[in-house]
Amino acid sequence: MQVPLKDASGDRFTVNSALSDDERVWHFRSAWNVAALNCTAAQYQPILTAYSSFISDHARAMRRINDRIEAEYYSINGGRRAGILAREERMTAVYNYFALPPARAGFCRAALDISNRAIAAPPSDPATFAAANFALLEAPFDAFFDEYERYQRLSADWDARFGDLYGPSQPGWVAVQAARQNGVPVPNAQSDPGATLAQPIAAAGAVADQETGVDVPVVPVQEDFVSQPVTQPVATQTTAEPAGANK
Repeated sequence: MQVPLKDASGDRFTVNSALSDDERVWHFRSAWNVAALNCTAAQYQPILTAYSSFISDHARAMRRINDRIEAEYYSINGGRRAGILAREERMTAVYNYFALPPARAGFCRAALDISNRAIAAPPSDPATFAAANFALLEAPFDAFFDEYERYQRLSADWDARFGDLYGPSQPGWVAVQAARQNGVPVPNAQSDPGATLAQPIAAAGAVADQETGVDVPVVPVQEDFVSQPVTQPVATQTTAEPAGANK
């Protein structure tokens, strides 16, 4: 897991950093599109409804924004074909960013909140609406990155304090990946991490974005499932204990 680094002000360097006003609108539109495709449970239906209305109501304004972005890509990259390829690569990164599975539940809830407000009071200007709401779509990812860094610190602390006695904090993962890298068959190892869950996730699929052609992953959100608990390992060798100690 590569967690985006932070700059001096505490903001993370991501595909959404240092956006122009036009780019922010398009990234917002792309994020909302990902939510419409990925948030498929019944309670998230307003996301698709609001997103479709947003695209339809502001088709002309969005086209002008798109044309300005394309012209900039053509100019920077020295031609139309190179510009198209550069933008396709950029938008693939944007879609992948907003499809990050660990942040999906929070992302869907944020998109639902935005969508409900858009339905209740349809925005009159796409740029203003995007500027006011884009940070809400980014927040679940920032929260996940913070949580993951905390996990890394706690895992490193465990290894430093207890690793010599009990082994690393993630022994199963370490052993399986090391064996696979060395070409050693791993008996009973699951190739699909989802198969190890108490409630396996639904099979993933993909939907091609009609405008970019990008395959967007689709995995239904399970609100009632948070994580599979993992028990820390016990010592593999008997350690010396005082006489009469309880076993």
